Formats: sequence, C-alpha cells, structure tokens
Amino acid sequence: MYPRLVSILLLALGCALAPLPASNLRMEASTTWAQNINRASAPGDWRDAQTLQLRTAWSALREWQTGLITRGEFSAGFARVPRFTRLDAFTAGASGHLRKKFGLGAFAPVLSLEAGLQAREARLAGDDGWMANGALSLGKRLTPSWRVAATGDWQQHAAEGPMFDTRHHRLFGTITWDITDRWSLSHGNGRLWGDFTANASPTVWPRALSGALGRNISDYYATIPWNVTDAFGPGWVTYRVAGHVSFWWLELSPAIGRNTALPLRYESLFSVNKVGVKYRQDVWSLQVLHRF
Repeated sequence: MYPRLVSILLLALGCALAPLPASNLRMEASTTWAQNINRASAPGDWRDAQTLQLRTAWSALREWQTGLITRGEFSAGFARVPRFTRLDAFTAGASGHLRKKFGLGAFAPVLSLEAGLQAREARLAGDDGWMANGALSLGKRLTPSWRVAATGDWQQHAAEGPMFDTRHHRLFGTITWDITDRWSLSHGNGRLWGDFTANASPTVWPRALSGALGRNISDYYATIPWNVTDAFGPGWVTYRVAGHVSFWWLELSPAIGRNTALPLRYESLFSVNKVGVKYRQDVWSLQVLHRF
C-alpha cells in the first residue's frame, strides 16, 4: 500500500539486525500549539490547532579515529492534527551524520555534516513523496556554560502534487547557556529562502486572482501551482510561493533523570512571498525525549 515506507522500513530492519557498535534507541513525543497553522495572509483566515507527534529513532555510532565519528540513523514518526485530520502524516527515513572535532578538550571546535532521505505518506492528496535534506554545522564551546553554533541546511520535498513540491535552504545561529547540569536555555535566529506552501479560504482566493488585492498579486498567483485541497474546510486552496521566512526561537530544556529531557520551546516565524504578501505564525511546543 505504501511502497516508499515499506522499502525504507525493510532496510531499517535489516540494519537493526546487523552487529553494529554503539547502537541506541530514542523515543520522542510532543504536543505543539500553532497559531495560523495554515499560513494564511488574511487574519480572518487564521486557524489555530494542536499537533501531536510521536517519533522513534534507532542509530549506531562508530569512532574511526580520535575526534572523527559517524552515525547512521533510521527513524519513523506520525503526526496527528485532531482539528484538521487531513494534515495527518506518517514519515520514515534514513540519515547519515559525520562529526569531526578539531583538537582535544571541551573547547575544540566541532564540524558536523548530515544528509538524509525520508518517505512521506500523508492524508492530504498530493502531499506524499520523498524528502531529501542536508546540513553543515560548526559549533564551539566558549566557556564551561556557553556554546555557539552556526548551521546551513537544505531541504527538497519531491511531492506528488506540484503545490507541495518545495525546496529551500536556511542559515541560522544558536547560542546555548548550560545553567546547571540539568537545565539549559538556547536561542536561535535565522532565515529561510525558497519555496513554501500557504492557504487561502474560498472567499479570499478568488479576490486574489481577480486583482482585488492588487495587480501584482493576481499576475503572480496566476503562474503558481495551486489546488482546492479542503485542508482547512470545504473550498480551501493550498498554493506554493517563493519567498523568505525570518524565524527565531527560545527553548528551555530541563533534564529529568539520566536519559530523559523535557524541552519547552517558543518559535516565531514571519514569511514574505515574492510579491510582498506576509504571513505570521507563532508556535509553542513541549517534548518528551527519552534514550533507552
């Protein structure tokens, strides 16, 4: 029924049975409240909703020499949006990580490289497909309590529906304060460039196409992929635009026991598409992370 997921899960099972060193299993459960989850430009179209997520990941590490570590990971996850069930989705994939430490001691800089591929099966028509991503990060501990990192990443969703067929890249920085052995506080700030999806109600979308919201908007929207998906109610339209997204977050992460953490995170996103249409989103999330 789901050939993409079956192929990846069979590969994951085969590798899980192989005698790889330093393997571990990780579980993540989260609840997220998103304001304007549908990324609508008109405030009257904003829809708020809770997302419940469950994810499990199995990974194996190998140290090739001092300071050089590789890690392979297989993961699967499910996301449920009770208010808008068409957004429910299941993902499974594999990724590889390389970590190089330049020098000895806690203050040596660390370079990390990551690449991955995920299969996505969604209830929303056209949102199925493959997601490829890559990331490069450089981090350094400045003091026993403070760490910084800079990251550049890229993602492409090869989706069945053209309105979901997106690609983008991001640059962002992170600063972390280890308050105690059990508590840490981090702040991140960055920007995304590329494609993203947005949504419009059946009353707003015809006005955008007709020129009632401006000729530059109607001319551009006439060229982009869109479709009536009913994602947020009958007649709702999902469309793909190019633009940029500015974002920042603040996260407080207490450790509960030796292998469990409870991150609490707030994130603000401000998107602007190619013709200046703006979208505002605020996201609050609470996670439970446990390593077996």
